[in-house]
Amino acid sequence: MKYASKIYEFYNSSKSRLFIIPLYQRTYEWEQINCKRLFDDLIKVNNKHLLNHFFGSIVSINNNNTDDDLLIIDGQQRITTISLIILALKNASLNNDIKFDNIDIVIDRTNDYLFAKYKKTDRKIRLKPIEKDIVAYDILFNNDPSEFIDSGITRNYNFFYEQIVKSGLSFDEIMDAIEKLSIIDLRLDPDDNPQLIFESLNSTGKDLAEADKIRNYMLMSLSKQQQEEFYHKYWIKIEQNTDDNADQLTMFIRDYLTIHLKKICNIDNLYFDFKEYDEEYNNLSGDFLVDRENFFKKLLAFSNLYRKISKGQTGINKIDKKLKQIASIGSSVGMPFYMSFFYYAESQKLDEHEIYNVLDITENFWARRIICGYPANTLQKLYATLHFDVLKIYELHQKRNIPVNVSYSEIMKYILLKKQGIAAFPNDTEIDEYFMKRQVYKLPIDYRYFLFERLENENSNEGLIDIVKGMKEGSITIEHIMPQTLTSEWQQSLGENWEEIHEKYLHTFANLTLTGYNANYSNRTFHEKKYGYKDKKGNQIYGFIDSGYRLSNFLKTCDEWNEEKIIERGNLLHEKFLALWPMITTKYEPLEKEVDTVSLADDEYELSYRDIVAFTYKGTKYNVLNWKEMLVKLSQIVYNENKSSVIFLCNKNNWYHDHESSEFSKIIDNYYVYTSCSTKTKRSIIQFLFANCNISETELEFHLKPISKKE
Repeated sequence: MKYASKIYEFYNSSKSRLFIIPLYQRTYEWEQINCKRLFDDLIKVNNKHLLNHFFGSIVSINNNNTDDDLLIIDGQQRITTISLIILALKNASLNNDIKFDNIDIVIDRTNDYLFAKYKKTDRKIRLKPIEKDIVAYDILFNNDPSEFIDSGITRNYNFFYEQIVKSGLSFDEIMDAIEKLSIIDLRLDPDDNPQLIFESLNSTGKDLAEADKIRNYMLMSLSKQQQEEFYHKYWIKIEQNTDDNADQLTMFIRDYLTIHLKKICNIDNLYFDFKEYDEEYNNLSGDFLVDRENFFKKLLAFSNLYRKISKGQTGINKIDKKLKQIASIGSSVGMPFYMSFFYYAESQKLDEHEIYNVLDITENFWARRIICGYPANTLQKLYATLHFDVLKIYELHQKRNIPVNVSYSEIMKYILLKKQGIAAFPNDTEIDEYFMKRQVYKLPIDYRYFLFERLENENSNEGLIDIVKGMKEGSITIEHIMPQTLTSEWQQSLGENWEEIHEKYLHTFANLTLTGYNANYSNRTFHEKKYGYKDKKGNQIYGFIDSGYRLSNFLKTCDEWNEEKIIERGNLLHEKFLALWPMITTKYEPLEKEVDTVSLADDEYELSYRDIVAFTYKGTKYNVLNWKEMLVKLSQIVYNENKSSVIFLCNKNNWYHDHESSEFSKIIDNYYVYTSCSTKTKRSIIQFLFANCNISETELEFHLKPISKKE
């Protein structure tokens, strides 16, 4: 069994060896994003003059005892991909599409990888893919695109060919980078069982967390001494700020990337997104060590904020109290906004009153949405861009040389009030509609903690009860005043409509309070619940009349519990809710009064029946007559930026096609986009395009004619 070796050694240890992909292996399935990462790594190897770059492991075993061929047990995707790059590099040289010194040297160097020239069989092409891939692969050797057949093999070959030409690097530069790839060469002995080895490699054991991979990436590029220094100086503190929990650390890093990339990263892809971000944005000075330490410093600074926010430990009592109230909601989707806002607040020296206002608005937003039943997942994208949206307004004022005369929180309220659909800020009419009928007892447990704590303690600083802690520990429970199971006495006291009343109000705020005696009260009469009683052992059970909870104060004034009293208490709690979370208004007056500007990221904003006059993409504004023209023009712009990705989408023949049709509009010769569709579908097409081309949705804004106001 062999270990680390260069890719050149693996390919050229025998001039007569074939690499055979076993029939039981899957077809070639590398996506374009995987190919892009590999090619970007090769560019980095060349530009940074790296000595090697780890490419993974290859597990193989001799095909039989009579020849030198290897069965590729694991790593067939990597072997196939390297072969495609080298073949594309050879053909690009033969076609004079890249620079090279000597064509004979090009052929000799590439043929060492592509052919088993001493093989005494008909097949001399070194790689032998499975039957579903072999035809597409072999045709590439003819270097005639008219013969190519559509497959993953062909698409990735075309991608590499285009990237090679576009890179501007010479044959020798790219080939040298390829030969610096190193692998773990695991060669099985004849007595080894390939299936058992394969199962072991692909077992269901716990993988490294994404945070572990990122830690290794950040530290392994340093010397041993630097690793020790940076680990203790920065990384161990970052881990402590996330409670030494790998999953929590992974979520923190995801939130950090969300802030800086303005998009929500997929957890399963986090390591690669982090790596790409580091390579693109964190190599500014030209001094690797300085840049690496600056990155560590910034990560640590944000992790300090993460801990302060999640624990409510800023050192300012009213802000810490508000953070803990928000934390009791039990959702972390707002963390990217909170971290970016606190980072900004520190740099701009915002006073504690303004910080409190911003937090209070977000709490208000949450509370109202909970009552109206709006989904929480909608907020993930909103919070990812909210701070960025506020700053864009500041930047617009700066460009126009017009001062901003209102606070951050006023601009933030303006942005939230513009939201529509299920991303909207619920108004009082909606609260009036839903408050009395919201099935509070059926809400997620964290929502109940949050709502009951706030309604019980309100904004008081005196006589506070730690409701959340009590509910989590079980010492405080929610009591149904009208019980879940009605006795004949309860039915009689509710009247002839007892079934309707029970179904309508049972789990609503109006019929719920807090108690420490929930298990004892059960379905006892209202009189017993109010005044207390003695249990079977003679113990005194206290009632609502003795309760220290504010939520039970109204019950102390009631002699019976019926629909009239339920409605009266519901109205009182409704008023309390609106006092805690009043509807917001804003003093900010937008500069662009003649049009409405909406980001693609605001995907809940209703665009149907709205007329578009222009769009702004990456800071440049383009005037258009209609949505169809917008989609075509935008597709053309993205095509010019990233031809290979758009061609890849067209070849899939979904919303983008490689053949003409009456329902499609031409982007450029042979490539078309579906335009015979609604505005809503056009938005979906753009989101599909951006996702596949790795473009942030915040890069696109629509400028719409304002809705005419009726006289």
